[in-house]
Amino acid sequence: MNPFWPQGYPIEVRSVGPVPHTLCWRGDEHRIDYLSARWRVHTRWWTAREVWRDYWEVATGSGYLCVLYRDLLHDDWYLERVYE
Repeated sequence: MNPFWPQGYPIEVRSVGPVPHTLCWRGDEHRIDYLSARWRVHTRWWTAREVWRDYWEVATGSGYLCVLYRDLLHDDWYLERVYE
């Protein structure tokens, strides 16, 4: 079973500009070795529940394939899915 958090799991991410470089998950730091995909979601802008995010599909040096996103409204990072 691969962990999936539809609302996101808060994580710490170090980035170089907008590009994620390392992420901290389960108390460990994981270096991002490969960026597979990037896409932006901006929806519900006409409501009080606006969503504006940059999504990243990344592979780490420790063997994880992750989907993470940065909430552009609050400048917070979240983990959405981990493939172990």
